[in-house]
Amino acid sequence: MKIRLFPKFLIVMLLVSLVPIVLLGNKLITMGQLGVKTAILELHLSTADKISQNFESFISGFDKKALFIMSSMKQMDWENKQILLSSFVQSNSEVKQISVISNKGSEVIKVVGAGLENKPQLSDYSKDEYLLKTVKSKERVIQIDCDENSKDIVFYYPALGKFVIRILVNMEDVLKAVETSKVGQTGFAFVTDSKGIPILYPENVQFDKKNLKDVSSWPIVNQALKALSLGSLEYEDSSGNAFIGSYSPVPAIGGAVIVKQSKEEAYNYALFMKKEAFYLILVFVIIVFIVAYVMARQLARPITHITKTAEYVAAGNFNHKVTINSRDELMDLATTFNRMIAQLKKYSELQVDKIIKEQTKIEAILFSIGDGILMTDYDGNIQLANRKARSVLGLDETGSVEGKNLLNMIEDENIKDVISEVSENPKENFSREIEILLSASSRFFKCFSMPVVTPNKGDKMGLLIAIHDITLEKEIIKIKDEFLHSITHDLRNPMGAVKGFVEFLLKEMPGPINAAQRKMLISIDRASFRLLGMINNMLDIAKMEAGKMDIKIEKFSVGDMAQRVMDLMESLGQRKRIKFEVACDGDVEYEGDSGLIERVFVNLIGNAIKFTPEDGTITLGFKDDGKNLIAYVRDTGDGIPSEYVEKIFEKFEQVKGQSAGGTGLGLTISKYVAVSHLGKIWAESEIGKGAKFIVSLPKKLSKDENGNVIIKEVVG
Repeated sequence: MKIRLFPKFLIVMLLVSLVPIVLLGNKLITMGQLGVKTAILELHLSTADKISQNFESFISGFDKKALFIMSSMKQMDWENKQILLSSFVQSNSEVKQISVISNKGSEVIKVVGAGLENKPQLSDYSKDEYLLKTVKSKERVIQIDCDENSKDIVFYYPALGKFVIRILVNMEDVLKAVETSKVGQTGFAFVTDSKGIPILYPENVQFDKKNLKDVSSWPIVNQALKALSLGSLEYEDSSGNAFIGSYSPVPAIGGAVIVKQSKEEAYNYALFMKKEAFYLILVFVIIVFIVAYVMARQLARPITHITKTAEYVAAGNFNHKVTINSRDELMDLATTFNRMIAQLKKYSELQVDKIIKEQTKIEAILFSIGDGILMTDYDGNIQLANRKARSVLGLDETGSVEGKNLLNMIEDENIKDVISEVSENPKENFSREIEILLSASSRFFKCFSMPVVTPNKGDKMGLLIAIHDITLEKEIIKIKDEFLHSITHDLRNPMGAVKGFVEFLLKEMPGPINAAQRKMLISIDRASFRLLGMINNMLDIAKMEAGKMDIKIEKFSVGDMAQRVMDLMESLGQRKRIKFEVACDGDVEYEGDSGLIERVFVNLIGNAIKFTPEDGTITLGFKDDGKNLIAYVRDTGDGIPSEYVEKIFEKFEQVKGQSAGGTGLGLTISKYVAVSHLGKIWAESEIGKGAKFIVSLPKKLSKDENGNVIIKEVVG
């Protein structure tokens, strides 16, 4: 997929500009949110720590006062002890009551604060669990008694060996610190005992018994009771509401001060800040996009202009110029580009004149050539055709044919088939003939094709089809053949007489002959036999060319015929120790002229013996593929050069440089025999790997009423 320059510039600029802004904005938002959250948590921590310290100071203060009282009472009688305790209550307004209780629970002295009781009654604390705990542990014990009506704390101090001092103190001052420690609309502080039950909390916060149990199960409460120092936590209560909170342990009571606030409210400002930052970044993104769009357009427009102008120049239009007023390197590029266009225009005008002259010369040469010359591209469209080619192929001789499909313009089907076959096989040794029937005679043309390549790079441009008039050559060959046939026909009878007389002399019928005479007669007999065979071959070829060869259609065994040929030819290969093999898929029956077909294999095996070296192998094979009899002769000789693979089937044609002898007619006769049976013969060979001659003959042959060989149609 092609991406234009403007989108590329725009994307690059946006990436370079927006990625840092987005990353930096995201980082700043994250840091801002973290700072806000940290500040909120620090506020919670400081609040919890402050309340915890106040509570600890409150308890430690009374511990010091109680220690002073206990040390003073050791040297006093009971009356002075009463006076000391009364003075202590009067000087400490938060003390509501102070008592001296025996270890068995009997209240000995009791002093109450002003306005509480006029005549206080002594009480029995024998079953007070805090008293019993103090007596047992001999340590200070604290009881916190908080409800809707009062917020009191009771101190139990072991004193004077057998007594316990009980001090009931109002915690209004501590409660005020809790009340004033409100955080936002939903945040507040409260104090829990060692079991996690709230004991001090603001008046506007109501904890019933069920709430108290729920509070003790909160994660922050559990963590605070186990903690040794300050801490914070985000958590959910039993209802699934999200909170954040901080805590500070109160070791004096084993509890903790906890500050909690709704997470939504606590982080509301952080969310607000994130939203505002997002809008700000969005504004920056829009501004950056507009700036990037304008800059990318300013950069891409000149280049696009140059590209369009270059397209006009590439199409041969040199009248367009590039106009850029950017006062930068692009303007310099446009100026240079315009100078280049001017130079190209001058060069083009010179080249056009030169090309026209060269083309005129080429056309004059082509139209003066006697042969037909035709050039096409690889799609079969005509690029060039001279007058001779148009005349032979029946093309329009006056109008333009360039760019039109060659095969579509040829009306004669035979010519079209030849041109199509030649176009598909642009080889050096591949050619086909065209016969054009005239009123009084026929004209023959040889047609072949070759690829057209550039001189230096070797790029293929198309096909060059050449049409050469071979009518005169055909006439000369015809005259030569007629003369040769006439001579050979006239020589046949005298040569037969010579051979007869030689045989008559060899039989010593006129009289006895000596050894030297016999040797000479045998040589004459062999020479006359070869010459008579060549004459017979030439006469047979003449009959085949004239269509006078009588084909006898009869059924015969191909296996028996192959064995006869092997038995006949095997003795000729004994001198070279050639091994003969027969390869077949069982016996095969065929309907045809057994004599002519046997002659084909005798010729093929005779050739194989000539060109197979000593200790070589010759194989005769055949098979029935259902429609055809496929037979072949394969040897292990030197092979046939590629340029002779087709030519060797022509009359008197032999491979140059090979001295095996022969007349050059055997393969020609074999070809005529195969064609007369409506079949074909061809050779396959590679240099150094031997040769293989293959014969394909159709089955079901018969003759029609005119004696012509046809293939019987199978009914059913």
